[in-house]
Amino acid sequence: MSFSVEARKEAARVPCEKRCCALAELSGAALGSGALTFKGPGRYALSLSVGGAFAAERYLRLFKRFLHCDCLMAAVKSSRLGGQVRYEVSPPENELPRVLKALKLLDKDQPFGMRSVPAPELIQGECCKQAFLRGLFLAGGSTGDPRRSYHFEIAVGDEALAACTEAVLLSFGLPARRVQRKAQWVVYLKDGEHMATALALIGAHQAMLQLENVRIVKDLRNEANRQANCDSANVDKALAAAEQQLSVIEVIDRQLGVEALPEPLRDVAELRVRFPDASLAELGGMLTPALGKSGVKARMRKLEALAEELVNG
Repeated sequence: MSFSVEARKEAARVPCEKRCCALAELSGAALGSGALTFKGPGRYALSLSVGGAFAAERYLRLFKRFLHCDCLMAAVKSSRLGGQVRYEVSPPENELPRVLKALKLLDKDQPFGMRSVPAPELIQGECCKQAFLRGLFLAGGSTGDPRRSYHFEIAVGDEALAACTEAVLLSFGLPARRVQRKAQWVVYLKDGEHMATALALIGAHQAMLQLENVRIVKDLRNEANRQANCDSANVDKALAAAEQQLSVIEVIDRQLGVEALPEPLRDVAELRVRFPDASLAELGGMLTPALGKSGVKARMRKLEALAEELVNG
């Protein structure tokens, strides 16, 4: 089972104890799935379409408990989505006016009298906003596999609803963005931390913990790689410096002779020739008395200056 399906299944198991949250979630599911259709003056049809039986069963229970409405459920095979099965939840026709009024899906000032965004009073509280997002996610949401990419998205059919969804996510501090993808509008998050917060908001806490575990492993691996690259770069730098120092000593030995150097410089030069791979700190520890890295570096600079004088005559 994919990570995205697991997240949706977990969200569908979140308990709903408040009527205001149930109405907000059902409104989100209805708007997100394009469930409300215009049939003629004063006539409408409502059929919530979701991608899993677990979500459809959830909405059967919410309609029954909070709206006292026994809905019908049907499985429909879509020809447009590669044969994917969608589940439709529909209130009976005689209950539809009462359901539409409770969900506030009608507005005579809107085209065809139908809302494309939720009624503001349905998503005033934070709990209701979270429920609204959960309804949208169960209707048209998905996530990427965190082992490969961090991606959380909600697809809707209307730009106004996408803008509303983006605004709700922004109210929780999530920098959502929206983009048009063919006939749909997609509201998305790309950062791992933001994806984890979004999963927590819709109630998918186990999916969030799984994501966080993946993030920790990735961060540790990336840190180990950075450290290894840094160590490798330092080793390469030290080897290049040692080669340069050996070249300097070779020039001095050829034109002047190492034995002619003052004792402090001669000792450092001879140790460098004997131990070409040793660090400056290690060379300093071999001297008597011992010398720190900065002291050895100062003597190497004197050798370099002397070599330059000899080369320039």
